[in-house]
This record gives sequence, C-alpha cells and structure tokens, in this order.
Amino acid sequence: MASEYLKPQADKVKKTYNFATDAWADALENSERSVRYLNNDTWTSEEKSSAKTHGKPTLTYNIIVPIISTLQGNEQLNAKRAKFKPTTLEAVDLWNIVQDRWNLIVDEQEVEEKIQTAFVDALTTRMGGWIERSVDMTEEGYLDFNYRVINNMRIYPDPETRASDYKLKQCRWIIKEGWEPLDVIKQKYTIPPEDLKEEDGLEWYDELNEVFLRFQNQDYTDSANYDKENDRYKVLEMQERVFEKMVKVFDGTTYKVLTAQQYNKMRKKANLQKLMEFEDEAIRVTTIIPYFDNVLVMDKKLDLPVANFDVFPIFSYSHNIQINEQTSLVDLLIDVQDDVNKSKSQARDYVTQILSGGVFIDKREKEAIRKLKQKGNQPHQVYELNNPGAMPQQMPPGQMSPDILNSAENSYAYAMRVSMVNEAMRGETARSGESGVLFEQKVQRAAAAINPYFKNVSRLRKAIAEDYVDMFPYVYSEENRMLLVMESDNQMFAEKPINLVMGGQMVNDVRNLSIYVELDECNDNITQKEDNFNRLLALNNLVAQVNPAMIDLKTLVMNAPVHGKNNILQYMQQMEQAQAQAQQAAAQTEQTKQTIENAKVQRGMQLDDEKLNLEKVKTKIAAQEAAEKNQLLRGKEGTRDA
Repeated sequence: MASEYLKPQADKVKKTYNFATDAWADALENSERSVRYLNNDTWTSEEKSSAKTHGKPTLTYNIIVPIISTLQGNEQLNAKRAKFKPTTLEAVDLWNIVQDRWNLIVDEQEVEEKIQTAFVDALTTRMGGWIERSVDMTEEGYLDFNYRVINNMRIYPDPETRASDYKLKQCRWIIKEGWEPLDVIKQKYTIPPEDLKEEDGLEWYDELNEVFLRFQNQDYTDSANYDKENDRYKVLEMQERVFEKMVKVFDGTTYKVLTAQQYNKMRKKANLQKLMEFEDEAIRVTTIIPYFDNVLVMDKKLDLPVANFDVFPIFSYSHNIQINEQTSLVDLLIDVQDDVNKSKSQARDYVTQILSGGVFIDKREKEAIRKLKQKGNQPHQVYELNNPGAMPQQMPPGQMSPDILNSAENSYAYAMRVSMVNEAMRGETARSGESGVLFEQKVQRAAAAINPYFKNVSRLRKAIAEDYVDMFPYVYSEENRMLLVMESDNQMFAEKPINLVMGGQMVNDVRNLSIYVELDECNDNITQKEDNFNRLLALNNLVAQVNPAMIDLKTLVMNAPVHGKNNILQYMQQMEQAQAQAQQAAAQTEQTKQTIENAKVQRGMQLDDEKLNLEKVKTKIAAQEAAEKNQLLRGKEGTRDA
C-alpha cells in the first residue's frame, strides 16, 4: 500500500499473532483433547480400530461430566455477586442507580449464565474461559453495555501475563481471531482510521477496495486465512496497551491536556504555560485481514476513561505462573479417565471370555468349527454334526482376577482426590454417629477444598463489575437520560434520571463516580437465603415473646426464599397505602371535629363575655339612674326647706 507508515503496524499484528499461536500451541492442542473427553470422545481412532480387529470392547464411563456438574452446581448455590458502595457523600445518591442498572443488565443479558459457561471452559481447557464486554448502540440511539462468551480457542493473550493478574493490568496485548464473510467485513470497516489525516484516510480507503478486488479477481487460495467451505476470511484484532506523553498547559484562560506532539506544534503559536508532564495509558486497537495481504482495516486509540481490555479471563487455577503454562481440572483427570475406561473395557472382555469359554470339537467337523468361530459368543446357537459320537465339549470357565475388578474403582477414587470433589460436595455424605456441629464442620472442610475454583469465579465477577463502574461515565454520558433499572429491594422495574440539568445545576451527575465494588451473597444463593431466613424467623419469634406488635412481617416476606413473594409484597404495600390513607382521612375528620368543638367553645366563651359586658352595662345604667334619682330627690328636699 502507498500509505507505507501503516504497514509496520499491520506487520506487527501478524508477527504478534504468529508468536502467540506458537506460544499457545501446546495449550491449544491439549485443550482440544480435553473438550473431546468432556464430550465422551475418549478413544482414538487407532484404539477403536485395533479393538474392533481383535473383538475387544471400547467402553466409556464418563467421570468428568459429573465432577464438572458438581462444581458448577455448588458454585451456583454459594455464589457471591457484585455489590456497589459509595465512597463519598456525593456518590450516595448515585450508587443505588449504578447498582439497580447493573441488576437489570445481569437479568436481561443472562450475565450469570454466561459466567457459568466461562467457568466450565476454564475447568475444561488450558485456554481458560473468557467474557467479552462491548459498548453498542441501542435502537433508541444510546450506548449501552453488552456481554457475551467468546470462543476461548480463538483468543491469544500475552503469554508472559501471570494467571494471578485476573484484571490483565500487566498484560501487554491480546490477539482475537475471528472469521467473517466479505460483505460483513466491508460493512464493519468502511470508516478510515480516526487518527489519520483526511487525505491519507481517503487514500487508505481507496487502496483497501483495490486490495479486495485484486484478490477476488485472481485464482488465489490460502486455506489458513480463508474458509472456502463457509466463504469466510480470517480477521485478526490486536488490542495493545500503549503509553503516550501528555502535557498539561494553561493558555491564560483555561487548562488543557495536550499530547507532546500537539504541545510542540502549538507552543510557538500560542502563549502556553507548561504545568506538568505525565504518561497517559490507553488501548490501541488494530485489525487486519491476513488473506488480503495483511490489509489494515482499523487502527485507532480508544478514547476511554480507563485503559481496560474488553475481555475478562478465568482459569482453573490462579497460580502465579504464565497463563499459557496453566493446566486445567480436566487435564488432570484425563489419565484417570483412561484408566477407568480401559479397566472397565478389560473387565467386560474377561467376562465375555469366561462366559463363552472354549470348545473341544472333532477337527473333521469343518462346518461346525466355522460356525463356532463365527458365532461362538452368541446364545442359543445350534451346530449340526456329521459324527454325533464326537460331541463338542465346553472348556471349564476361567477366573477373573480381583485386581481387574478393583482397578476401575481405585481409579475413580483417585479422580475424587484429584478433583477434591468428595461425597460431601455431591450430597452423598450421611452422618455416622457424629454430632450436628461435627457434621457441619465436615461439610465445611469439603467446601474449603474446592474453594479455589470458586474464588476464581468471584475474581471474574469483580473484574467485570469494576470495569462496569469505570466505563459507566462514558457509556451513560448524555444529559437528561432516563435509565431503566431493577430496584434491589423489590426486584421491580423503574426509571431513574441521570445527568439531569435543573436550574444551572446537574443532578445525579455520573461523570465523577466514586464507587467501589465488593462481593456479597447473591439474590439466588438459596443456601444462604434459607439460612438467613431461618435466623430472621428465630429472631422474630424471640421478639414476639416480648411484644408481638414489634414483629416485622414485611422484612420476613422480603427475605423468604420462595417464588411469588413480590405479589405478596405488592399487596402488603397496597394495604399499607390504603391503611395510611384511611388513617389520614380519620385524622382529618378528627381534626375537623376538634376545630368545630374549638369553635363552639370559643363561641360559647364569646357569648359569656357578651353577657357579662351586657350585665356590666345594665349595672352601670342602673347605677346611673339611681344616682340621677337621688340627685333629683335631694333637689326636691332643698326646695321644701327653702
């Protein structure tokens, strides 16, 4: 291609892919064998052919599937789920939105079922299990999270990564191998790389189409990179952890963060004050099509708030060794499975030989001998003899060695020791005279033996949840967006606003989340829920002995491990609302009555005052009249005296 500066990056992807496939070759071959054993394909074609030639059985008693199923079932019963907690006062109003949105995503996308699939992949293969996170556009035009299980045989991480690095923070790169039809490739990669100049991008796109046409119009075959049967082409995506020098500057008005290249270019034209230098970490994604001369179809640095890969691993074991040197549980059980199959097959063959035995017969009986060799092991056979005086004689049966009978059982017992899945984990342990406490301790010790498997699943859950928190401000960045959530307390749907602009202020601003992730008992952890409910019931019974009115019936129903409790809770809520409304109406009625009574009393007091005032006026008038009368009388007496 003319844009030669693109070629080194494309060549880098192909060289890294070749290095990765070489580094993972043994693990990949071993993993393919483990998958066959899980699917009951334990005998090679050579072994089957040899056994058929010699009339030997090839039996398969699958001991791997029950062990895997037991581990998976116990993990589901005792699983812990991601819970989100605020670390600042500003995050208190947001953490429940983050939690409730996660509840909805987990439920709608069946994330837990996908984690269980990855768990089985990890137990089965050295390649581990992988969950992929993408950010896709919804039908409503919003970004949102999307989780899926990816083919663990087509992902090649940096082999120097340690298995204990479950967040892949020290992983330098990851290669994904995919297969796509040409029309899908053209549809997905029609936009030139964002970090190219416009003229270079257009030139790149024109040359891309030329490459497609050139390879399509010639008789070219590359079976390693082209699936002719399904008309698909190999697509290689490389995610690479890159570091770039950044410069924080002040232009007299605002603070800006520039790349070192941008700073060197702008500092001569603008009056920039250099404040500090730092190294920015990001993920660079490069995609090539090897069939089309390693043509580069995507090359961009992801503009994300954190430098996380979009895949999350889980392995059988978390030993601090390179991940391509990991082993798996099934890998440890393959030899034991072979011993069981061969022991059982050998025992079956011995039984067949003993039951059929050998026969003495006159060598002149050619036809009888032929039939005997052909169908001697089949019951109810009749052999016609020319010389009935020479009757066939059955050889005495042999004896089967006890070692053959015990070999398979010994192998099975060894499998239990290797996997650490014992009778207690399978629910087959019965009490043998010990107390309930000792029995419980016995079960707990059995659970502790397989806890490392479950710890790795918990690490996977935590890594996915922490990435969700990291990416939350980027995915849900729109202003005045309504998020559909599933509330944790009642498992009911609701809509909650984020980035709500009100009066120049932003309510529920998710741009600066301060939330951490911890693991807690999940809603579907039946064992834990039943135990918690029984303890809560016992506590309420104790409270009832003191004061029955203090029993919290609603809390009991909320924690009850039964289906349909949401309907009961909804009915109880309706009854509480109706009761509250009735109490409010009664309170209002009582208040009205009291108001009337107060008015009556006040009116009565007012009437009494009026009566008192009237009496005072009457008394005053009477006194005045009496004084006037007295004065008149005195006047009359004075006249008479005169």
